[in-house]
Amino acid sequence: MCRVITPGGEEHAEHVHVSHPMEVAELLRETLAEELRSLNDLAARWHLIDDEETKRSLCHVIGYKRRAMAELWSALAEVEERAFEDDAGHHCHDHAVPHSHGHSHVHTHE
Repeated sequence: MCRVITPGGEEHAEHVHVSHPMEVAELLRETLAEELRSLNDLAARWHLIDDEETKRSLCHVIGYKRRAMAELWSALAEVEERAFEDDAGHHCHDHAVPHSHGHSHVHTHE
């Protein structure tokens, strides 16, 4: 066990390290959700501020966050692929099937 500051926990809460791809994916999804909320807050503040120099600075920060989220998304996709490949011989992948409303649906094959 380690003693560190953990997301959503008390300052010195104990935690366990995870290595199973599904557990790692869950942590990455939670991190992405937090980053999306943070990006939403930044965008809202950008919208409220009239000072052009400050808006430009916030635009840079928003760009950095978007690139960071792209990296997180990529890591999540890789981990989920491993998780589904490792899952007791089940074959699971997505087939993007266009729907009449432009949405795609994920089909799972076992």
